[in-house]
Amino acid sequence: MKEATNADAEYRRLAKSESESYLLVLEAEPTRGVPETIVCGYQLRNGEIVEVWQGERKTDFVISGPYGVWVDILCGKLGPTKALTMRRLKVRGNFLRLLATGDSTIRWVQVLRTIPTEFEGDYAGRRMSG
Repeated sequence: MKEATNADAEYRRLAKSESESYLLVLEAEPTRGVPETIVCGYQLRNGEIVEVWQGERKTDFVISGPYGVWVDILCGKLGPTKALTMRRLKVRGNFLRLLATGDSTIRWVQVLRTIPTEFEGDYAGRRMSG
C-alpha cells in the first residue's frame, strides 16, 4: 500500500499539503465471517506515506466502520466521501479538514483498488473495481 501510494504521481500532487496521521478501524462482523477487528494506520508527510503500522496509536484522525463498508468502498459500490457523509464510517478528528482532502482520498482509493486483495468471510471472492 505504501509503495503503490507513494509511486502514484497524481495522488502525491493532490495530497502534497497533507501531513496528518490516520487510524483505520475495520470492525469485526462475526455473523458475516469476519471474527476480529482490524486496526492499522499510516502517517502522511507532504503527501507521502512515511510510516504504516498495525494496532492502536494516537493519530489526527480515526476512521471506523464495519468491515463490509470498507469492502464496499474498495469494490466501488460506495464512494469514500459518501461513506463519511452518510455516517457509514465514523470519524474522530476534524471532519471538515477530512472532507477538504476528498480529491486525494478518492485518488487513494483508486490506487488501493489496483492492489490484489482477498477479503474475509462472506466477502471472500468479491472483486475490486479499478
